[in-house]
Amino acid sequence: MGANNSKFKINYEDMQMASKHSYNNNNNNNNNNNNNNNNNNNNNNNNNNNKYAIINTLDALYQTCLIPNTIPIAEEEEVINDIITNSKKTKIIIYGLNSNDEKVYSKYEQLVKLGAKHVYIYNGGMFEWLLLQDVYGRELFPTTLRELDILKYKPRKVLDILCIKM
Repeated sequence: MGANNSKFKINYEDMQMASKHSYNNNNNNNNNNNNNNNNNNNNNNNNNNNKYAIINTLDALYQTCLIPNTIPIAEEEEVINDIITNSKKTKIIIYGLNSNDEKVYSKYEQLVKLGAKHVYIYNGGMFEWLLLQDVYGRELFPTTLRELDILKYKPRKVLDILCIKM
């Protein structure tokens, strides 16, 4: 496996930290600070260079229950373009439905080809996050909406599937 095939992966602890210090969260804070002081705005823009942008590859049906501060899909293109042009140090984190979600790898490749330098994959996806939430609580593993049907995020079964021969 060469360097070109390697993907940077993070675990749930990294995701917890990134969610608290994300690009989306800081932009919300910056919008509030813009009314207060222009000097603070300049300082906050400099600090954004070391923050995180969290995006997902979930279908539109699954956009209600997300990890906090995930960039809304309607804003994703604009935010990614801004990061690639102005905030090259911002780390982009991608997550999907579960550990078998191949769309995260496609999104990873797309972002790298566009010039993003710091792209990471949270491989567990929403399924792992919701399982951890179920065990350890919403305080440690918050979501934008309470999801009761965790199994709709589970990976599809691969082995022992009946194959129809023709």
